[in-house]
Amino acid sequence: MTTGQIIAATARLWLTPRSPWMTRAKRELTAFSPQMVELGLRELFAEIAANVEELERREAPSFTFHVSRFALCHILSGNLPNPGIVSIVIGLLSGARNLVKPAAGDPMPALFVESLAVADTKLARRVKLTSDREAYRRADIVVAYGDDETIASLQKHRRQDAGATFFGFGHRVSIGVLDFRQSAIRIPQSSIIAAAARDASLWDQQGCMSPQCFYVRGDAAAFAAALAREMEVFDRRWPRVELGFEDAVAIARVRDEWSFRGRVWASKGSTHWTVVLDERSSWAPSPLNRFVFVRPVELLLKDKSKISTVGFAGFSLKEVMGRVRADRYCSLGEMQRPSLLLTSGSRPRVGDLAYES
Repeated sequence: MTTGQIIAATARLWLTPRSPWMTRAKRELTAFSPQMVELGLRELFAEIAANVEELERREAPSFTFHVSRFALCHILSGNLPNPGIVSIVIGLLSGARNLVKPAAGDPMPALFVESLAVADTKLARRVKLTSDREAYRRADIVVAYGDDETIASLQKHRRQDAGATFFGFGHRVSIGVLDFRQSAIRIPQSSIIAAAARDASLWDQQGCMSPQCFYVRGDAAAFAAALAREMEVFDRRWPRVELGFEDAVAIARVRDEWSFRGRVWASKGSTHWTVVLDERSSWAPSPLNRFVFVRPVELLLKDKSKISTVGFAGFSLKEVMGRVRADRYCSLGEMQRPSLLLTSGSRPRVGDLAYES
């Protein structure tokens, strides 16, 4: 079996009914509700199972590896499990020995390696988990995920090592852009609203591809009200985890602030979701945890930087690209489901990590 075939087989182990790894992930990934974990991981492993062999054909180099000479270190953030798993997959396809430093308390890398060992013990031995903060100094290549300060610090130290290669993926935000006039869209408005609610709610808005704001052409207030209703529907099926005291207070405080500056729709008796209509400001950061802004499209700035993903509906791709620069553009509803076959600014290519023998 090729590396891609083994990884696809591993992904299918996660998708089987009563998968022991899915069961443990639902129990151990306490930052999210069990329902949210299962939805998010099923989509991740379905994508891997469907496309990793094609990814191997497209991106994996054709030469033979001297694995003992090639060490790749992954420094992972703990906000979301998906990027770390994809990073390990890319590292395996590149032929590397993989040193993985998970974030504190993140069980997913260990669970994935355990499931990989069931599919192929030899391949699993090419992944070693470590808590050593200096592991990156011993690696030929480092792939790091985290906030901008962490990435800058790691990159600064790597510059001291001649020939070292560093890929850093820091902070990004994402937005949605949509035309809510019925004459402008070819699908029902209800589908647009459901897609937007899904994008804003999946993984509790913790990833860089989670939209923090939707820019609307047409009746922004009507869209905001409809989005609030749909986010309530989503939350009933895939609830957000209960927050700690400080995060809950932060959301309550921001809700109060915006009640004087715009219009607020919020979950009753909880902080599970919030929609704010802001018709005057160009940008304000969301406190996350399913807290999303709605603004008129006229407030969208062309020069907004560090945009990860733009989800759009009712606009052409050309028009959206003319309004905002981003690493990735996709249909609304697909913002949190990036294709494994596209780098989209969130991972290096397999060939970028390979050393020729």
